[in-house]
Amino acid sequence: MFPRFLTSIVSWRSVAVLAVVASVLQVTNVVLTWQLRQRQLISMAGEKNTALGPKTGLRGQHHLFRRRDYHLGQKLSDDHQAILTRIAHWSVLDGSGEFRVSTGVVRGTEGGQGEEQEAATQGLTLVTQCSFTRLQRLPPLASHWQGPISIAVFALSGEVQAVVQTFHLLRKCYPEVRANVTFSLVFPLNSPTSPHLTPTTDATPCDRIFSSARQPNYDFKGVQYPNNLLRNVARKATITRLMMVVDIDMIPGEGLHDAFVSYAGRQGLFGENSGEEKTVWVVPVYEIKEDVAVPKTKTDLLMMKENGEARTFYQELCFKCQRYTDYPAWEKKSEVKAGKVEPLYEVLWQDPWEPFYIASTKVPLYDERFRQYGFNRISQVCELHVAGYRFLVLDSAFVIHRGFKTNTGFHTTKDVEQERNRILFRQFKGELKERYPESSRRCY
Repeated sequence: MFPRFLTSIVSWRSVAVLAVVASVLQVTNVVLTWQLRQRQLISMAGEKNTALGPKTGLRGQHHLFRRRDYHLGQKLSDDHQAILTRIAHWSVLDGSGEFRVSTGVVRGTEGGQGEEQEAATQGLTLVTQCSFTRLQRLPPLASHWQGPISIAVFALSGEVQAVVQTFHLLRKCYPEVRANVTFSLVFPLNSPTSPHLTPTTDATPCDRIFSSARQPNYDFKGVQYPNNLLRNVARKATITRLMMVVDIDMIPGEGLHDAFVSYAGRQGLFGENSGEEKTVWVVPVYEIKEDVAVPKTKTDLLMMKENGEARTFYQELCFKCQRYTDYPAWEKKSEVKAGKVEPLYEVLWQDPWEPFYIASTKVPLYDERFRQYGFNRISQVCELHVAGYRFLVLDSAFVIHRGFKTNTGFHTTKDVEQERNRILFRQFKGELKERYPESSRRCY
């Protein structure tokens, strides 16, 4: 016979095990129910001669596929229908349980299969993210970059139909998008539809894909914009071994893709163990006025800076966030041969430096707890520093942000969000000490 205290322990363990099993079954039931509902909605959406007008929508306000986003009598194209099917069947919950994630739901045609796909890994992907209403920046970016792009798009759950239609139209209208862009989609489980949308159809002209209305930055009806989740989703959709993560409103210098791929080949950065090298290659960032052309060369850029048409990124908002790139040293060096890039000097990370850089796709992920404004990028760069990465600044390589960043250009809740994320950043730095106990580096 068991002693009473042992019987009590066994009993409590049994209760705990039953509780865990019940929780798992409950979560599984919720997910399966959601997926079944989406399949039903797709089937309904694909019925012949279905009217999709504003007054024939599904009941409720938070369905994934809102029929009122489309004109009366419009039928879904095969491409559109296929994307919706993939989203419904293969999207998963993120770590917080608040968002559905569809990674690589549409892939560029240049990715290839088999040996072609293996060859495609020997490249450099531009990784970016944006909200639905900022997708109009994608076509010029795809045309300028001339290489693979992985973009994660955020939409409210009621906008998914419209977003998928926009993916379809962008691929139809822009050959560079169809060839090189991989789309991923992130949307909250429940949220209203944005009032800033204009319905589109397959007959929509290419120059009218996007509504003239613009959604205010970071205004998503109470849903916090998950920028780091989006960055991670876009990263995971890449197939190349190298990447450069930038925001959608940034344009890399002309020829940077080919120049760095050439440099990487010479340096053996596509080898089997290349991801083990703890190095990132920093690309200086400048702002230019809205009404001027993007500079083609470093010489053009420095001339624009001299004329007051360009300045270092975040010069007005947070000069110290970029100063350790050492722009004076970079500007002093003459431009190297056209079509080539080379490391110019090494920089030791110091708080609060948050450079943009080219790196292996194996570098640490972004912390997805950071949302809205503040500390979302610097937290990841801080981890690179603690993990022992080197920062090499590239000569003749640069990224351009169109428009000068000013204090008056931000949303009203910016300061509150920044303070909340500042507290989270303190916690994050403490966690890094436990994650890298052997490292002598700290984020201060």
